[in-house]
Amino acid sequence: MCGIYGIAKSPKPYTRKQSRIAKKVLRHIAVDSETRGSHSSGIASIGETSTIYKSLLPSAKFVDSKEYNTATKSLDKGNNILIGHTRFATEGAIVLNNAHPFQVGRTIGAHNGCVYNIAEMQTQLDKQCPVDSQLIFKSIDTTDNIQDAVKDFDSDFALSYVKDNPNILYLCRENNRPLSVAYVPELKTLFYASEGDFLIDALKKQGIKSEVVKLNKNTLYSYNVGLFGDTKSNVSKTEFKYDSRVYSSAINYYGNRWNDASKYEWEFENYDYVSDEIPEWKNEYDVSDEWQEKQKSELSRIYEGTRPSEWQYDLTEHQWYYIDTEREQLLNEWQVAEIWFGDDDAEQEVMYA
Repeated sequence: MCGIYGIAKSPKPYTRKQSRIAKKVLRHIAVDSETRGSHSSGIASIGETSTIYKSLLPSAKFVDSKEYNTATKSLDKGNNILIGHTRFATEGAIVLNNAHPFQVGRTIGAHNGCVYNIAEMQTQLDKQCPVDSQLIFKSIDTTDNIQDAVKDFDSDFALSYVKDNPNILYLCRENNRPLSVAYVPELKTLFYASEGDFLIDALKKQGIKSEVVKLNKNTLYSYNVGLFGDTKSNVSKTEFKYDSRVYSSAINYYGNRWNDASKYEWEFENYDYVSDEIPEWKNEYDVSDEWQEKQKSELSRIYEGTRPSEWQYDLTEHQWYYIDTEREQLLNEWQVAEIWFGDDDAEQEVMYA
């Protein structure tokens, strides 16, 4: 579970007031995006000279760092695109080099999702890397169009990247990963984030009224900042074919499960999930460490063979996730319960023998 966010602005310089507003909006989006991952943060400043800044700080602290502020100041110095990321680690150690964004050849990008055919892609692309997302950008970098690139994928993905032209931002998503945008004409600026609510909240705080749109699946959106107009972004769209994975439960549903229980198919009506427990909060942004440790111990007791360290709580979805690094899988508790206590013994043997 990761978050991608960012900004693309017209080459026309901001006024001092516009610059201040745009940076405040972006900062708010970055802070909200921490709920999608707090293992590391990063932001890429794109222009004639591009720089990637990475940190092991959670995003709410990263926005106060020298690196983040250097990136945002570049918007006043000729760079027109910033690509941000908050990481929930599923593949690769939690170290600085494994934080997004990544540069692979001519491509700089950030990825939300998981890659399931890592070994196959490493062979096809002749690339070994510690983070599965780097394979995504290797494929994009070595192909001429998005359709050829996604042929290599067996992945959930939402992507933001720049390739060749530092003034064109590319955004796309498949069915299982969300991604929304908002174009603000008075700033001639596009903001994007994994969750539309992040955009709504950030714009509202600055008194900006702008439509927030969820991007269509299997469509590459090309935002050329030189074409940003007084009323619209003049985006170019390219559809591509991609067969997303189908999950038996809502692994990629982003919302409050307590308010939207009808969206779930309950496999075990009488089962008490640990994810159903109301969390104990440390502050308005995070749950208490004591509560997390207690719940991790309970999860490892119920799902015998798992370890407390392999469970992570997702604040956005209000549920627990099991990280199976050996088999390169990320499963929510409902999926784990189905495997442990469901009727499909063969699936359990294959996945967890």
